[in-house]
Parts: sequence; C-alpha cells; structure tokens
Amino acid sequence: MEKFIIFCTCVRPSTNTTLTIPLPPEITADTMVDYIGNEFDWQFMPMNVHAVPIDQINIIDDMQQM
Repeated sequence: MEKFIIFCTCVRPSTNTTLTIPLPPEITADTMVDYIGNEFDWQFMPMNVHAVPIDQINIIDDMQQM
C-alpha cells in the first residue's frame, strides 16, 4: 500500500503571500479550513491540496520529527 503526505497551499489575502505546509494525518477536508485558520490566526486560507507519495519526498526524516 502506497502512503502519501497531503500538502496544502494557503494564501494570505492581504499580501497575496503563499505558503505550502504538510497537513497532519488527522486533518480531513471537513476540518482543513478550521485547522489552517487556527494555526495561522486566520491570516492564511487554504487554496488547494495535493497528495505526494512518501517515496517521492526527500525530507521525510525532517517531517517525521514534526
């Protein structure tokens, strides 16, 4: 079974700044907006998500320590 990490690209509307972060496994499509809002004091809003297979990521060791 292939495993994935879900990344969310967010935008800060006031500056049009973008930010891409990995989402914790417990975050679902239904809880993503609240999670991003709470994490970033409602300064960033989620714009899109994408799944990346774990074997294609070269920073796994760093991410597992999060």
